Amino acid sequence: MATLAHLEAAVQRLTPLSLAERSWDNVGVMVQAPEPREYGLEAGQRRRIVTCIDLTTAVCDDALSHPSTTAILTYHPPIFSGLKALTLGTPLQRSLLRCIARGVSVFTIHTAADNAVGGVNDFMGAGLLQAAGSEHVDAQGMVVPGKGHGLRALKEVENPPEGHEGCGGGRIVDLVEGAGKKLSRDEVVQAVKQRLRLKHLQAAWSPTGADEIQTVAICAGSGSGVLKGVKADLYLTGEMGHHDILAANAAGIHVFCCNHSATERPWLSYFAPRLQDALNELGKADGGAGAEYEVIVSEMDREPLEVV
Repeated sequence: MATLAHLEAAVQRLTPLSLAERSWDNVGVMVQAPEPREYGLEAGQRRRIVTCIDLTTAVCDDALSHPSTTAILTYHPPIFSGLKALTLGTPLQRSLLRCIARGVSVFTIHTAADNAVGGVNDFMGAGLLQAAGSEHVDAQGMVVPGKGHGLRALKEVENPPEGHEGCGGGRIVDLVEGAGKKLSRDEVVQAVKQRLRLKHLQAAWSPTGADEIQTVAICAGSGSGVLKGVKADLYLTGEMGHHDILAANAAGIHVFCCNHSATERPWLSYFAPRLQDALNELGKADGGAGAEYEVIVSEMDREPLEVV
């Protein structure tokens, strides 16, 4: 199956699976369709890869409605722990079975995308540096971590894959190092809202915390474990446990909770064109098996929580 081979190769270039938190995470091929839909496509017809955070029923319905969809790339793994059966009784399993039946494979990147250079955490960190006026933000609005430009991993990976030097778990931003400027509380709120395309976020202001923000520790999704004990003016994450927030505030650290997938989904719009370029490069180099790809971000993939 050319699509799956090209997708695996492109992912290994952009978000190497070796960077995933393998002790608990599940990444890579979730289901491989035995009769790939791509075999039925006309010569020269572009193959559609649908990206999403979660393989919800709505995402699955929409992806399968397009006859050129040959694979779905999810951020969260639709298979997270061991399965004893695959049945139609569970919505997520039903979606996986429908994908298999329709010849569409499903691939997951999760924490590999968090930890990679140019990944989800870099995306959030670079948005803060951009708001502070950093000269190190590139044309795509990103900053490479570990270069002394105000962005680094909380825990760098030893012997990282080529092109991912400085990668690792979480990120910490030093706005003074990266831009020479602190941000006020209101400025940092607006910077986060703009980067993550949010109307609202939840802020737990520490009564002893800084009025001007210099350092921000970042963890996409759920930040309690990754951010625990990290020294910073502000924690930026999707969600944290109640008592973890209280402990951070008691230590003089402000906390922003933006909802779990709301910290992850905006990155897909940055990632999708890069994935498309990589896939088309691989397809072109594949000689007679060459293929053209389009990568789209599912419009049906949405944050489940909203303020009402």
